[in-house]
Amino acid sequence: MDISVVTPVRDDPLIGQAITSVPAGIDHVVAFTQPSDRVRTIVEAHREKSGLRLVETSAVGMAPGVNRGVEAARHEKVVLLDSDCTLEPGTLEAYARALDASAFVRGRTIVRQGLGWARFSGLGQAELNRTFARGRARLIGPSIAFRRNAFLELGGYDPHSGASCDHEFVLRMEDRGITTAFEADAVIFHQALTFRIDVRAHLGYGRSMAYIDQRRGGRYGLGICTLRLYPSTLANKLVYRGLESVFRSLLLGTVMLYGYADQSWRRPLGPS
Repeated sequence: MDISVVTPVRDDPLIGQAITSVPAGIDHVVAFTQPSDRVRTIVEAHREKSGLRLVETSAVGMAPGVNRGVEAARHEKVVLLDSDCTLEPGTLEAYARALDASAFVRGRTIVRQGLGWARFSGLGQAELNRTFARGRARLIGPSIAFRRNAFLELGGYDPHSGASCDHEFVLRMEDRGITTAFEADAVIFHQALTFRIDVRAHLGYGRSMAYIDQRRGGRYGLGICTLRLYPSTLANKLVYRGLESVFRSLLLGTVMLYGYADQSWRRPLGPS
């Protein structure tokens, strides 16, 4: 199949599951971003797998890893696979068909639901899938694919944009009137999120959103950070998901705002 899979990784022990989920023979580029010894050992154990290739960048973060991996991809059609995600059988075929008609495609992400905190992260992603299916797809989060040349023509991910590099890229897409197609048959499974991982991630999202506002002007990032705290958002969660979901939204919204405020007091991460 003429399609490449790109997986950036630094210190995620779940990378082995991601590699295993990609069919043998598929061009799979694992991009190291200053990986830990543990991750190197896990990936090296799969070195004999047909199609697996390793590249490396001295920069840290998802954006530099994705850019390096996409540059090394052998095919025009590229699927991004996070190191804590796995491919559902048939997903690459679905993406390949969708990319014949559109340069950018968003599939479905299903979070493996556990108990307690992990259950609510799964419900949130399910709601996002429904929104995208109604014709409002955006190239954010796991389960995205694109044509390599189209991605590179837009400059790839901003290497300084942090955890929300996909949001920053989507804004550049929208500046040019470029839309994202939705493919329901392309499914990627995401591991359940623990409380600690979810909070750390949202702190990074908040800082990244502040960077976006610093670089572009306006209050796009601030709007994203406060969305979880809107009375209408909280009322909707209370009605459809219960009081625990309201608590999660309040907590993560506050964490994002803290990250936003913290980064806003600093100089922009990228060159001026």
